[in-house]
Amino acid sequence: MIFDGVQIDPEQLFTQQEVLNILKKGGGTDRNLAVVRQKYDEKFGYELIWRYPLMVGDDLGAVLVPVQEGFLSIAFNEMNRDEYEVFEPEKAFLLSADEIQHLKDEWNSYSRGLRTALESMWQIQAGRETENKS
Repeated sequence: MIFDGVQIDPEQLFTQQEVLNILKKGGGTDRNLAVVRQKYDEKFGYELIWRYPLMVGDDLGAVLVPVQEGFLSIAFNEMNRDEYEVFEPEKAFLLSADEIQHLKDEWNSYSRGLRTALESMWQIQAGRETENKS
């Protein structure tokens, strides 16, 4: 399969249970997930894991991990300076095609809104700076 432009043999990916075991054994933080990141980077020359920093249901965000069975979504509701995201492995699930589409749609809506707000901020600030130069 080709994932994000990279040829991947799914059999070389971790299984869902292996990823969850790594998280549970290590305390469930982003630093623990570094084991998976490093292996993927070594095998594929690319990290493959993506953070989804928008609300997912009732959760602050999720990390999306390719696994042999599909794409694993692991929620987080807490972050700290040393360990980064603190995951909730018990909430992990494999994403369906519809759920992936929903995440895409939400991301597109968010990024459109942010771009519009930034454009508006820029226009206001550039106008103020032009007025102050006069």
